[in-house]
Amino acid sequence: MSINDTPEKNPLSVTANQNPDAKNHLSRFFRRLASNASKLKLVPYPNRPEGLSVMMRVKNEVDWITPSIQSIKDIADEIIIVDNGSTDGTYKILEEMTLREKNLIKLWNRPDLGHCSLSNFALGQTRFRWVFRWDGDMVAHTSGEYAISRLRERLLTLDSRRYYLVYLRHINLSGDLFHQDPKEMVHIEEYIHTFSPVAQYVHPGRFEAIKVPKYYQVLFWYEPYSFHVNVKPARRMLLRYFWENWMELKDYSTFPTLEDYVNQTIEREFGTTSWEMAEEICAQRICQDHVRYDPNIFGPHPELLKPYLERARYGLIYKNGKIIGRDEN
Repeated sequence: MSINDTPEKNPLSVTANQNPDAKNHLSRFFRRLASNASKLKLVPYPNRPEGLSVMMRVKNEVDWITPSIQSIKDIADEIIIVDNGSTDGTYKILEEMTLREKNLIKLWNRPDLGHCSLSNFALGQTRFRWVFRWDGDMVAHTSGEYAISRLRERLLTLDSRRYYLVYLRHINLSGDLFHQDPKEMVHIEEYIHTFSPVAQYVHPGRFEAIKVPKYYQVLFWYEPYSFHVNVKPARRMLLRYFWENWMELKDYSTFPTLEDYVNQTIEREFGTTSWEMAEEICAQRICQDHVRYDPNIFGPHPELLKPYLERARYGLIYKNGKIIGRDEN
């Protein structure tokens, strides 16, 4: 979430806690006034070529990296990808895609960078006015009412003399492609901004955030252009379970990696030092209250996910109407 902004209430959202009411209407009023600063030549105009830089920071996204990039490539003027040390085959896929799309994709391997430094490194490689932060487990609609191409068209109609920060909403899948976590069916975050050297990622708490000047106009676009496919191997689920606490702790001298933190805390949390046993317990705990995905509410899956629906690698296990675990092939 942006340091300076709180999303407005979204009347279309199913999950209320993803749409906190704005706390300070007066502050937002003055921000809207300040957003005229560049238009009035009080600050410099954005001085980059009109276009869209897609910025990706990835690590171990072998399941979804191909449809993720395929779904976004037709709207991008460039795709900047920085791999943070993948060990599951993701980087090999990225190398192959870069060779096929050598005029579009630019790839770096930077396992040495921490999360926030990784984001700012990727940001520094972009060349166009619009920067779109895109994750390796996000897949966009490529046709229909909410095709991602419509998002690009919308961006390019905005006033080129102003700076913007755009919040998007995407649909969350969790556990497998057919379920959702009822506590977070949708997610809203600032994913697009007008580039400026003074807009940088910071790490104030357990999450990183983009810090932008007050003269950025904030927009909230809630059309479901994309899905977050939070469907991962059990090992990734276990690591993600501890990730937020490790990020907030920031004790990198004691726990230089997330794996170090998990080794220290796994027994207290799951009653075992075995990663394999903890993975099974963790997956069951995370998924036990999941609900079936309802296309009547959220619409169909993106087209590029359809082959994965037919040969699903992951599947939640039911017994007597309750979720008791998960298959992973």
